[in-house]
Amino acid sequence: MNLKRTLVTITLFYFCVMAMGCGKKQEKVTKKESPAPKVVTTDEHVGEEKSMLTGLWIDEEVAKQRPLAIMMGNTSDAAPQSGIEKAGVVYEIPVEGGITRLMSVIEDYSDLKRIGSVRSCRYYFVHYAMEYNGFYAHFGQSKYALPTLNNPMVPNVNGLEGEAGKCYYRVTDRRAPHNAFADGSKIKDYLVKKGNDLNYDDSYQGHFTFAEEDEENQLVDGSDATYVSPGYSVDQPWFEYNQGDKLYYRFQYNKEHVDNESGRQLSCKNIVIQYVNIGLFDDGKSLTIGTVGSGKGEFITNGKSVPMVWKKQSEFAKTTYCYEDGTEIEFNPGKTWILLVDAQKTSKVTVK
Repeated sequence: MNLKRTLVTITLFYFCVMAMGCGKKQEKVTKKESPAPKVVTTDEHVGEEKSMLTGLWIDEEVAKQRPLAIMMGNTSDAAPQSGIEKAGVVYEIPVEGGITRLMSVIEDYSDLKRIGSVRSCRYYFVHYAMEYNGFYAHFGQSKYALPTLNNPMVPNVNGLEGEAGKCYYRVTDRRAPHNAFADGSKIKDYLVKKGNDLNYDDSYQGHFTFAEEDEENQLVDGSDATYVSPGYSVDQPWFEYNQGDKLYYRFQYNKEHVDNESGRQLSCKNIVIQYVNIGLFDDGKSLTIGTVGSGKGEFITNGKSVPMVWKKQSEFAKTTYCYEDGTEIEFNPGKTWILLVDAQKTSKVTVK
């Protein structure tokens, strides 16, 4: 009996040892780690740089190019404009008779065969054009603009001057004076022939400070701004905010404002309403505009609006846009429309 009990004990001990051994082997297999997979990193913006005008990623060669700031008519006979859709920044500023004129700042213009219609210069447009380290294109000028245009710091392409005039042509589907258009490739060739460097100066750091695309400026403390009108009396423009793509779509003359070439409605990401002092020269009709100094306004993006302060130290210095506490505003990547409004007519502005 004792012998039988002893054999049973030995047998159980043997199986326990075997079980423990198997457990250890299994444990080793479980702990064995597979080689970590190789991580392949790709740069989604290879060959691209951020645009100085919009803060968006674009072809790196285009991003290096100095833009063209070109004058465009904006009466009912002049609209819709050609090439304006390609502008990264558009200025809308009053001229004589209550009408406005547009200045489109375009960085990739060489392939645009029809830009315009191109109209004459007012000195204050030049002050803003030179903030972008670019070139200025116009078809004639008021007499008050001549001293500014004759400044050697202003590389301009005048449609009424000799060789520069060959960059422009007349069309038959518009009435004069709204039938002068520019050829972007000819303007580029002319600038090169005149010895201009088409790329930005090394010292130029851009005009706006932009937020990151994935960290947009939401203006969380701002007021609602889904409808914006500067109160201009002739074209009576307004912008409507689209929550889907977070862009403002433009209307004027009681209809959608489109690009004549593409037929697409114009839109922008940021809107600046800049209040300035507007007066008259001695002729009693040509406008003077206080571009230098400081003033107030509204900054509008992503369906919101906040009060702002603008500052410009000299004629060709960059205009900076700040919150009321002096902090510079971060613009959201995308196109910007800048509207100058008489500081005495702020009551005509509607933002709601």
